[in-house]
Amino acid sequence: MKRKAFRERIASEILIMDGAMGTMLQGKIPVGGGSERANLDQPEVIAAVHSAYAEAGADIVATNTFGGSRLKLAAFGLDDRTAEINEKAARLARKAVPDSTLVAGDIGPTGHLIDPMGDLNFDEAYDAFAQQAIALANGGVDLFLLETFADLKEIKAAVMAVRDHTDLPIMASMTYEEGFLTFTGTSPEAAAVVLTSLGVDVLGVNCSSGPEPMLEVLGRYALSTHLPLFAEPNAGLPKMSDHGDVYEVTAPIMADFARRFVDIGAHAVGSCCGSTPQFTTALRDAVKSRRPVGRHREPGLRLASRNQALSLGSDQAFGVIGERINPTNREDLAESLRQGKAGFVQDEAQNQVSQGAMLLDVNVGVPGIDEPAVMAKMVTALESTVKVPLVIDSTNPEAIEAALKAAAGKVLINSVHGSEESLDAILPLAKKYGAALLCLAVGEKGIPKTPEARLKVIQKIKDRAEAIGIPKEDLIADCLTLTVSAEQKRAHATLKSLQLVKEELGLPTVLGVSNISFGLPERSLINSTFLAMAMAMGLDAAIMNPGDVRMMEAVRAASVLTVRDRDSRAFVASHAKKKKKKGGDLPTPAPATTAARIVEAVIAGSRDDIASLVEAALEEGTTAQEINDTLLIPAIEEVGRRYDKKELYLPQMILAAETMQRAFGVIEPHFSAGDVASAGKVLLCTVKGDVHDIGKNIVSLFLKNSGYEVIDLGKDVDTETVVAEAVKHQVDLVGLSALMTTTMVEMPKVVQALEEAGHPAKVMVGGAVVTKRFAREIGAHGYAADGLAAVETAATLVGKRNDPS
Repeated sequence: MKRKAFRERIASEILIMDGAMGTMLQGKIPVGGGSERANLDQPEVIAAVHSAYAEAGADIVATNTFGGSRLKLAAFGLDDRTAEINEKAARLARKAVPDSTLVAGDIGPTGHLIDPMGDLNFDEAYDAFAQQAIALANGGVDLFLLETFADLKEIKAAVMAVRDHTDLPIMASMTYEEGFLTFTGTSPEAAAVVLTSLGVDVLGVNCSSGPEPMLEVLGRYALSTHLPLFAEPNAGLPKMSDHGDVYEVTAPIMADFARRFVDIGAHAVGSCCGSTPQFTTALRDAVKSRRPVGRHREPGLRLASRNQALSLGSDQAFGVIGERINPTNREDLAESLRQGKAGFVQDEAQNQVSQGAMLLDVNVGVPGIDEPAVMAKMVTALESTVKVPLVIDSTNPEAIEAALKAAAGKVLINSVHGSEESLDAILPLAKKYGAALLCLAVGEKGIPKTPEARLKVIQKIKDRAEAIGIPKEDLIADCLTLTVSAEQKRAHATLKSLQLVKEELGLPTVLGVSNISFGLPERSLINSTFLAMAMAMGLDAAIMNPGDVRMMEAVRAASVLTVRDRDSRAFVASHAKKKKKKGGDLPTPAPATTAARIVEAVIAGSRDDIASLVEAALEEGTTAQEINDTLLIPAIEEVGRRYDKKELYLPQMILAAETMQRAFGVIEPHFSAGDVASAGKVLLCTVKGDVHDIGKNIVSLFLKNSGYEVIDLGKDVDTETVVAEAVKHQVDLVGLSALMTTTMVEMPKVVQALEEAGHPAKVMVGGAVVTKRFAREIGAHGYAADGLAAVETAATLVGKRNDPS
């Protein structure tokens, strides 16, 4: 009854969500034990918070299980009580509120990064979320609230775990930083595409720095999905005062923003850190009488990488799918894949994107290799290297599933055809992982000769896909390109098939163009001419070599003539650059020097290749000191510049740092005694009560790469331990991290305790909710927003140059 009520209500009314749990628990439960323990030890305190929010007007209250996965509970020795804690929390909430109030099972991030950024794999995250979801469902929740996620791959695992083990509705929310990106570089558009395809019911944004930036995020969501939206902002960031923390955003201000959220398309509004039942009442009074705003979004095929989204269709830019990551007739690539090295593939990907590829086809089909393992590794490497969506090209269902697990974004599977074997194997994978499908016009008896027969095959695939819940918008048709050297009428059959599919089924279309010219001279001329003809018939994308200048010129010219290039902007821009070769492939650049390849490997995060490159440089006579000073350090500094300019994101930055660390491991034995002097001793930890150590771990990695001796105390460290360890190790710098506004208050305690102990160490603070202003207010000597900034701040502070800004 409740489940149906939620889906009906979210479609027809504005629902009011509750506010912060952590803020309400401050001073009522012990610090450092995890609030989830209170579900067992202090149930009356938790129940009172739920009751207060329900009485204030909340239609939805969330269970006290934000950190209730076994991976987070392990920090408090509670992982063996995960099911008990979550089920008890659900029952507590259900009993504390009226029957008319919906109870949402609250699930937050694990606190770990999924590979390649961290040590957690997709299956481990999925299993942890599944355990939590099952327990919450057993406790009687009406829906699930997945909130404060910043890693698209992690929330993908959470959504799939909840969806696969329950039939309850899902509200899914991500949190964004400055620049409207998550800290792993995901845009609102990419998040919307992926989460919509995974089948969530409502899409949202929560936490962050306050309500104002959420207007932009919600607006971009609204243009990217048909789903209802929701927003739960923080009450701004806290300021220190004589009376404790004071938040910037008041309840009336939050209510004003709620009205604007509803205007954009929010069907539910709530509040996050720093809020109280007073905020809930203000939201209720402001928007409860409103009705959801109707929105219209043009349907179409949408794909996404971790970073950005892409649309394919008649009114979109023509999709160039780079075909060069394919070992067929390429022994250099095949050998790289046999060795499991990603560097060659990463270089090929970057080249194709620079040449104009908007998507990349990924084929690792080399006989004798473990294709699923190699496919997963290459997909992971590619998503850390380029921003464009991927096309997974394989006939092996196991390799396809490995790629779907490895990918954070929404990929296109190449392909499914009309045989029962293919339909049975591939359609369920696309449905499970929210992938799009390239539908190949191949039936049980092979490739049909007539356009009408090809149309019939595509119709069959479309019908079967829709029957299991894959929408038409997730399909693209390939009517097949066959060589004309033996039978010239084949080109006409393909073009006619294109026309029929567009007219009869309304599907976007794609072709592998180069097959048309096999066996003929001047293949580039034939290919480009056929491509232009196909675009005139409605072709939306092509699998092709973006390094073929003539082909790319055909794409640009035909895009002008078919009105895909509005106002001819792309065409004019391409010809405003230097004069290009008239046909054939782009000239091959001269081989890079070993030194240049080391720098590029660090920037690209090519962990598999760096050791051999550094060893080659040593054999060429370059000293360890020269490699470190003139190659590795400038490379990581360039990573920092690109990160600041949003050209690289957290995954790339982590890989670059790890690549540099591997390089240093090779050169370290070649230093003479005394060559490597410590830049200073740094003690790092997350403060008491905070078990989020992702940012701290990244800072540690960068400091170590920069020559600092790091004493890492881990997470949830009390003030007494920090001071004792600082004195014991005689550190030069103490670095404190906090992710939550409720644990920021521990930082000034550490600063004060160090001063009282008379220890000369400087204090540097950072974390998602920490600001320069807060650092100054608490008397910290420096602030660092990320790992690279921490290196710069440490250099200033350890160098005895006090710069609290």
